[in-house]
Order: sequence, then structure tokens, then C-alpha cells
Amino acid sequence: MSDLFGLLEKRAEANARAEVVAYAREIPDYRREAADPRGHAAMLDYAIWMRRHTVEMTRGDDPLGESALAFIGEIGRERASNGFSTRAAESVLVLHANLMLHEIHDAAGDGEDLNQLLQLTAWFGAQGLRGTAAYMRGYLDEQALRVKLAQRIRNLAESLLANAATAAEIARSLGVTVHEEYVAVVVRCPEKPGELADEIVELAFKQHAVPALWREPGELVALLPAGRDEPLTVVRAIVELAGGPCAVGAAPGRSTALAEAVAVATRVAQVAPRERVPRAVYGIPEVFVELGVAHVPEVDEWLGDLVRRLANGPDLVATLDLYYRNDMNRLTTALALHIHPRTLDYRLGRVRELTGVDPGSVRGIRILSSAVARALREPG
Repeated sequence: MSDLFGLLEKRAEANARAEVVAYAREIPDYRREAADPRGHAAMLDYAIWMRRHTVEMTRGDDPLGESALAFIGEIGRERASNGFSTRAAESVLVLHANLMLHEIHDAAGDGEDLNQLLQLTAWFGAQGLRGTAAYMRGYLDEQALRVKLAQRIRNLAESLLANAATAAEIARSLGVTVHEEYVAVVVRCPEKPGELADEIVELAFKQHAVPALWREPGELVALLPAGRDEPLTVVRAIVELAGGPCAVGAAPGRSTALAEAVAVATRVAQVAPRERVPRAVYGIPEVFVELGVAHVPEVDEWLGDLVRRLANGPDLVATLDLYYRNDMNRLTTALALHIHPRTLDYRLGRVRELTGVDPGSVRGIRILSSAVARALREPG
């Protein structure tokens, strides 16, 4: 029966060299580091130490000691001081884990010691989590001294969207925790608000603990912890800073599936009305009709024709919008429009003349509310 520990110890240097080659091949920041002879030598030394120390600790079934964890943390600090991106720091941890597990199982194929194999994999699983946390803690503590707050917030949002295992450490470095559930919000503005972009991200985080990032063109993704602040309050603050009018879409999602929630929120935002002061945080229930017809060109063209007809009357789109929002209550709608109820009646009659559709009928509600929604989602 072979000694799995001894075999891994013999292969430590060769495996470490292969790992450095893989880092340079897969991760641009490590490729840059490996191009420098001193950087390459330091990477190789660390890779060899990690393998030999793993074998040493596993033989005695000992956990990583504080000195080892501190050393791993210093490596993380060094990566941050050398300008390695958060994505590179996350990627290397995943690649390292895959390579180490492959090396263990490859070596086990030459022997029959199941007990040693199980001991190694169990140790690596438990202690690997501790080592990963130490590495990221060192990296993030150093990064906090070098990288502006808006970028660190974006890093957290990106890690949450990628369901990265390091998201919890990134959140810790920012003084927040990862929640089980979020409301994914997409705010679409006419264009990215220039120098205000970072300010919006920072204020959303400082005031509401909301991780956010900008996507092109003019699209902000914000992750609101479920059950915390009223979403509409947060959204209104963001839109006010962005200078609107903006369209807002939202969808709930668990922390493990936030990318899917953002995809839904994006589709909602594409058909939601553009408003300077959002009246609601629009989700599927609010725009399911618009979502259904948004990608049917013939229907969209037909609704567009109705919108063009409504443009020939006095504020007919705004009138219909408030008419339906107020459940077709004439007095409430007239009050909201600051007009006499008879003036409202005139406008509704004008809608009938221009479109051939009675706005108070069931058919009218279905058709004209969709036409109004289409008109309001257009930039303006």
C-alpha cells in the first residue's frame, strides 16, 4: 500500500510549478505577476509551501495554525498591494481548490489507501475554508486602504450576482452581511450620470446598505436586502440623484440566484414607465400585459399608432394614466389633474373620437392602458 502523503510531498514542487503555469494562463493579473522573475519566484515559493504544509498538517490531522493563517493573509495583502482585482482574487481561489483536489485524487490513483484519501479531502475541505477566509480578509483589508468605496461596493454587487463564495468576506470588509433574500432593482436612465455615478452608488450604500453597480447604457443594478427599507424610498433617492426620468423594474430573489432576479428586473424596467418621481417599484404584476406584448412587433406597432392619435388631444396620455390609476373615479382624477370634472369628460370623449375606443369600457381599459404604458416607457 502506497503512502499518499509521501507521494504528494514528492510531487509538491512539480505540482506547484504546474499551478503557477495555470494561474498565468487563466488569470491576467497573475500573468502579469509571473512575467516578473521575482514575482514568479514568490508565487512558486508560496505554492510549494502550501502543498508541503498541507501534507504536514494532514499527517497529524492538525488544523491550520494562527501563524499559517497569518502567512496566508499576508499573501492576500500582497496581491491587493500589487493591484490584483477582486475578480482575480476570487478566481485564483477557485482554481487553486480545483488543482489541489485534482492532485490529491491523481496521486490516490497510484495507491489503495482509502483512509488517507478521505483524511486528505476532509482536511482540505474544512481547512480550505479557513485558509480562503484568511486570504480574502488580508486582501480586502489592504484593498480598503487603496481602492475607493464605490469600487469596493461594485465588487460586492458583482460577487453577489456571481454567487461567489467570497461575497460574505467582501460584505464583512464593508461592514454589512449577506442576506438570504434581496429585491433586485434595475433603474434605467437616459444616460449614465457622469461624475454622479460613483456618488449614487456610495449614497445608496451609506444610507440604505444597498450594493449597487452601473451597467451600460445608463443602467443601475441595486440589490436591496428584503424586509429592510421600503424599496420605493430607496428607488426615489436613486432616481433623484440620477436626474431622471428613469424606468424602474424589480424582482425578488434569493442570494443564490440574484443574476436570475436581475434578468427579470431588467425585462420589467424595459417596459416600465419613465418617471422623474417613481410612483411604484414595478414588478411583473404591474406590467405583465406590457411584458406580454413588448416583443410582438405587430402589437407594438398597433399600440404606437394609438399613442400617435392620442397626441392630437389635450394631455390625453397623462389624463388616461391618472384615470386608470384612480380606478376611473372622475372626481379623484379631475382633482389630481387640477381640472373640472366636465373638462375630464371632454378629454375622455376626445379619446373616443380619436381612437374609436371607449376608455370606460372593459375593452377600452385593456387597450388604452397598454397604449398609455407604451407611451410612458418612451424616453422624454
